[in-house]
Amino acid sequence: MKSVKVFSCAFIVLLVSVLFSNCTKDATGTVSPTEQVLIKTPWSIDYYFDAQDMTGTYTHSILLFSSTGAVGYQKSGKTVGGKWSRKVDAANNELIDLQFNTTDTDVMQLNRTWKLTDHTPSSLQFEQTDGADTVLFRLRVQ
Repeated sequence: MKSVKVFSCAFIVLLVSVLFSNCTKDATGTVSPTEQVLIKTPWSIDYYFDAQDMTGTYTHSILLFSSTGAVGYQKSGKTVGGKWSRKVDAANNELIDLQFNTTDTDVMQLNRTWKLTDHTPSSLQFEQTDGADTVLFRLRVQ
């Protein structure tokens, strides 16, 4: 009788452990670590390369990410609104999609799905590849 109780208790503990250790939040109500980092602080565009170094184009620009999926691009007192989202592709790469509502060609260059390639506590680096061309984009904590 004692061994049945021990077995039952062990089984319950194992079942509870498995249930809680395998929990993953669904896509509708989760906030990934990358999302937490993005929405926590303003970001400056530290580097932008598209066939040539275009970082100077983005000097003094700031990106502000919201937990609601809104994103703002600020430069020279003007703000351009847009939306952003995060997903994970089949190769388990984190992707950030930026879509700004503008005709400003410099801001439109950010309208891409970016693959997160590197991150530190104070910077995030992304790339996007179109055929043979690779565009690099890095954000640094403001």
